[in-house]
Amino acid sequence: MSKLIRNFFSGLPAGVKLLVLVYVVTGAITLGGLYTDAFYLYLWLGLSPERVWHGEVWRVVTYGFLPAGAVDYFVSGFWLFTLVSLVGRNWTGRGFWGYCLLGMIGGALPILIFRPGMTAFVAGSAGMIFALLAAWDWFYRRERIMLLGIGEISVRQAVILVWIIDSVILFFSCGGWFIMLSMWCGGVVGWLWLTLRAKLFLGKTPQQIRSERVARLEL
Repeated sequence: MSKLIRNFFSGLPAGVKLLVLVYVVTGAITLGGLYTDAFYLYLWLGLSPERVWHGEVWRVVTYGFLPAGAVDYFVSGFWLFTLVSLVGRNWTGRGFWGYCLLGMIGGALPILIFRPGMTAFVAGSAGMIFALLAAWDWFYRRERIMLLGIGEISVRQAVILVWIIDSVILFFSCGGWFIMLSMWCGGVVGWLWLTLRAKLFLGKTPQQIRSERVARLEL
């Protein structure tokens, strides 16, 4: 197990490792308080549109580190570990934090806009997960991978498959269509940011960036 963890963290920027650690620790503390009735972290960190519009703006990102339950904690944790190992090396630590927080904000925006008076607490990292899926597609879409039981498929096909699986879980466990579509916005915002960043700040098209990365790998 220790060797597996070392291999996972190998080559990742310190900031990327820190985000994963924050997710693991915060989720464990949240569930510990929930199941022991010792405290209810959602009261202070969960996404509540009514409270956000009254100034508690930190909730638009902190909700993404709180699991919606034990199943969500382990499922989202699995996707987070997997996607971080696949795309985490494309950023600096600070850039990765910024991108993940952007995904959380993207997932929160529809809820804030269309349910401004909602007092219930929303939690879960789905907005960030969809943003990381969008990044996986953005950087690696033309590459081929092997999936157990399926065979060789493109990264884009794998992203679509994971997107569907995560959406089904989200639909049945976290409130139906509205929450699911809201969290999709995290992926949409992430993809748009990567495209704008490439054009405005790097002066390159997405195709050029992918071609350069493939050329470096071939060298």
